[in-house]
Amino acid sequence: MENNQAIRKWSEMYKLDVFVPGEGKSLGKVEDFFFKEGSNAVYALCVSTRLHGDMSLPVTGIVAIEKDRVAIRNAQMLARALPPLGRGQQLLSRKVVGVKDRELGTVKDVVLAINPPVTMRVAGFEMLRGSSLLSFSSEVVSHYNDDDNSIRVYDQSAKSLR
Repeated sequence: MENNQAIRKWSEMYKLDVFVPGEGKSLGKVEDFFFKEGSNAVYALCVSTRLHGDMSLPVTGIVAIEKDRVAIRNAQMLARALPPLGRGQQLLSRKVVGVKDRELGTVKDVVLAINPPVTMRVAGFEMLRGSSLLSFSSEVVSHYNDDDNSIRVYDQSAKSLR
């Protein structure tokens, strides 16, 4: 996977300041993201604020994701209601499983497509297998299994990840 401004690792976005450029103030820090399984679309970021605790920031409210901060239109973009979707932090350290439940490795990082922010999505994963770091696209994921804390990949893709 390419390393450019359209793609960011979750580890690089975690704890970024959420900033309102017009007001010159930080509202909180990015703690997590909410995504829809199946489409891998990121619906919102979870922002930890000092005053109101965790709040959601719909991706439609993001102006830009910069190197050291997430710029938003205004403070009203933050909502108290957290969406009932999958959380990105829960993907970290999951087992990657393929054919006949064969374990292929462990998720080390999540790769997000962030440009433009309104179409943010889970683009892929970095997987640790032994001392090797492998990357694979989210398109090869058949489903996320919460019961055994795994990410299942299609058989054909599992063969190429061995």
